[in-house]
Amino acid sequence: MSEILGFREPPREGLRDRVLALRSQPLFEGLDDEALLLLAEHARSVTYRAGDVVAPEDEPPRALFIVLEGELVATRQGKALVKIGPGSAYGAFALLAREPPPLASAATTMRVLEVPAAALETALDENHSLLRKGLAVAAAGVLEFTGNLPASPLFPPEVDEGTYYPEPKSMVERLIQVRRGNFARMNLEALIDLARQMIEVRFPAGHLLWSAGDPPTHSLYIDCGRVRCIAPDGEHVDIGSNFTLGVLDVWGAKQRAYTARTETPVIGYRIEFETFLTLLESHVEVGIQLLRTFARTLVVERYASQSGRN
Repeated sequence: MSEILGFREPPREGLRDRVLALRSQPLFEGLDDEALLLLAEHARSVTYRAGDVVAPEDEPPRALFIVLEGELVATRQGKALVKIGPGSAYGAFALLAREPPPLASAATTMRVLEVPAAALETALDENHSLLRKGLAVAAAGVLEFTGNLPASPLFPPEVDEGTYYPEPKSMVERLIQVRRGNFARMNLEALIDLARQMIEVRFPAGHLLWSAGDPPTHSLYIDCGRVRCIAPDGEHVDIGSNFTLGVLDVWGAKQRAYTARTETPVIGYRIEFETFLTLLESHVEVGIQLLRTFARTLVVERYASQSGRN
């Protein structure tokens, strides 16, 4: 595998220590040994002196960094964003989103465990449990950032209510529609499999879709209409056509994070969580693309909001 990935495999000495360091991270907690070994076999321990650049700003991310000793600081355009100490990781979401990370440098003499980008990408493709864990951690992170809403009120989506239609759409019409929204990058075979399992639902204005605290059993693709989502603290955001509602709850929470109520008549497609799990087993790239979407929210929008506060 190391020849395919394009880097030299590090010595096996210390493999147990690398596995333990990986297991301490929320992203990898609870994973089976196979998943951890896929990563640990290619990880390496690297020492940096104070002031050394660990990850340059505005360059493609090359690795996931787990701080073993010392402290790392991330900055954007000279503004400090976050400091990371022993036991914490840096760069996972930038790597998954394929977005340039902020500048990361050593605040003190430090030692990190570096997991090359290619090793993480390969492990996600080969190990289903790692992909599911990544989706759960990333979705929970997005929910925290958005204030337990489907989108951040700081970066609200544009609401296009679409056009209400009286008769159900044909399979071809449904495929054309969903390919314009969240599933635009899904390959056609996976898209067809998903469209076959989507259940059309219609709701009048003022209908309660779910309440905060309900079990998150499904997501809801909104074909037309407007839905208001209200967090427990009273903050709200409206969403419209071509938005899949409830995905973050399904993956990142044990209960609905917010209350959702229709503002207008709504036509949507219900997607059961178990159906989506079956889809991932046949089309792993669908899960990886969803993970990249979550990660991009955490990297682009979170860092933008942090920069704005500094």
